[in-house]
Amino acid sequence: MPELMDPMAAAFRLEGDNGEAVALIHGFTGVPSHFRPLAGKLNEAGYTVTVPRLAGHGTSPEDLATTTASDWIASAEAAVDRLAGHDRVHLVGISMGGLIAMVLAGRVGAASVTIINSPLIVRNKTLYAAPLSRPFIKKVEWPEPDFGHLDEEMRPYWLPYSGFYTKSAGGLLAILLRASWAARGLDVPSLIIQSRNDESVSPRSARIWRRLLGGDSQLIWLENSLHNALLDKERDQIAAAVLARLEA
Repeated sequence: MPELMDPMAAAFRLEGDNGEAVALIHGFTGVPSHFRPLAGKLNEAGYTVTVPRLAGHGTSPEDLATTTASDWIASAEAAVDRLAGHDRVHLVGISMGGLIAMVLAGRVGAASVTIINSPLIVRNKTLYAAPLSRPFIKKVEWPEPDFGHLDEEMRPYWLPYSGFYTKSAGGLLAILLRASWAARGLDVPSLIIQSRNDESVSPRSARIWRRLLGGDSQLIWLENSLHNALLDKERDQIAAAVLARLEA
């Protein structure tokens, strides 16, 4: 097994006592540590919380390039399966993790689904051309991370990759397409949380997800957070909204 980039990149689980469980699914090139603040809040409220590390994540971009969309979905599904025996199981995902949550929700009988800054329309339109550009553009480099918007105690949880191989972007696009179809058939309570200032995902995505999910869906806007809102200024607002959705 490839070595973790940092011990904080490891999957983790917190045992609760209210009979319900929540699976928290990180995003593309993300890591479980992004959910540390939210996981703690949910666990304090009595929920068992599991945060899987998706295949190829938390190690290196080279490792990620050896995995596929199916591998990432399977990683999340295996973690949900280990929650069997709880009265209800909820799914929460950020970015690509939200897409995976929608893909899995019907299959695993989720009691609710929460998606946070999950893409349908992305700001970098080259993502849509990933299958065609792969022979010419091997790797995409992220800009140097700017921690200026994060409180100091949140910075150890960030752990970004330096970039990703174009092959991997094709997997993200495949999950996006699967999620857009899955959302149409979901009949579970859903919560959509979207940062208006998201630098990666167009906020129009949230409005479209709400139409696709329909029924018992709720949309909450974040006014002062970037894409990884889990670690940003409104993380307590996210935790409160997720808890309200679970308890409803």
